[in-house]
Amino acid sequence: MKKGLLCLLSWIMVFVIIMPSTTTHAVNVKGSTYQSVSLFVNGTFQITQQYTQFVNNNKLYIPIKIMDRIPGINIQYGSPLTITGSKGSITVNDSNSFAYAGVTYVMYKSLLAITDLDGKYASSAQSLFIWSDDEGKRASSEILTNISQLPAKYGYFMGEKIYPFYYPGAYWITNIRYASSSLYLTIQNKSGDTYEFNSSVSDLDFLLDSELASFNQNWHGKFVWFDNRAYNGSGLNHLEKLTFIAVQVNDQNDAFVTLQKSNGKQVSIKLNRQYDIGMMLSDILWSKNPRTVYNWSNSVWTAISKNKLLSNMTREQVTLSWGEPSDKNTYQSSSLTYEQWIYSGAYLYFWNGRLSSAQSR
Repeated sequence: MKKGLLCLLSWIMVFVIIMPSTTTHAVNVKGSTYQSVSLFVNGTFQITQQYTQFVNNNKLYIPIKIMDRIPGINIQYGSPLTITGSKGSITVNDSNSFAYAGVTYVMYKSLLAITDLDGKYASSAQSLFIWSDDEGKRASSEILTNISQLPAKYGYFMGEKIYPFYYPGAYWITNIRYASSSLYLTIQNKSGDTYEFNSSVSDLDFLLDSELASFNQNWHGKFVWFDNRAYNGSGLNHLEKLTFIAVQVNDQNDAFVTLQKSNGKQVSIKLNRQYDIGMMLSDILWSKNPRTVYNWSNSVWTAISKNKLLSNMTREQVTLSWGEPSDKNTYQSSSLTYEQWIYSGAYLYFWNGRLSSAQSR
């Protein structure tokens, strides 16, 4: 488990979104790059449906819908839309905002000009920190200091939505600090439940929501081939060609993959918990037709597809049909190699790498 957390945090997922202009009161954003940014107000992470956006790597925009969480900002809805702070007001227009999917985003610098707010953008964590008073600055500075001391690239996990295996529901990573060669992660859910984990002594394996979304986007509608060696009895044939639909997480954070048969029927299979979606699926799915990977005879493939064995099969062919044995015994001389493979219901015997006989247990 400890290895799982550390390995997971060695992968960096940075997603750039291309969003077209869709409303009249929006800047021309065609071809612009948008990067979601985590927002902290007075040191508290904001769990929101809309994210602050970093546009073309040079301008920050905050969605109107979450500005009620920022002290000192008042919004007058109407035409025109007006934002008021302690130092003045601005009218929301094309020069200081853009709109996308029904949400208006206002330039961060415009808000600073009309309020007593201050803040800092931590590029290594893709996070914006805003504070309204000394206590908010102190709380923000504490997290910013933690970010500055992290090993390279680890800060990108700040604000990531996760599904812990041992805590039901969604959580967000709200703080990461590094001390004595250990990572300390703070996670929080919408109810405010907060936990801190030391990666060197605590178990915290989880799925990243961003990885889940990216995986589904890349694989939806593509063909896969089912490997029933770990899921015999699933109702799917070994190496059956299927269409990948999605991986989803239930309320207990169990992951399920939905696959579609050629007749249109969909099958949902619970995945073994691992810290990486790709590893979960590699146990049961091939991304390429195995028949094109191995140049074997039709009779061998027919047997493998039925989880059966043929005399003179190679080790690899037997493994693809039955899976790895629970144990092996090998006897070797200068001229031959004799092997006994032990399965739950049978002993298999190989001479020089070829299956010679089988015996029931």
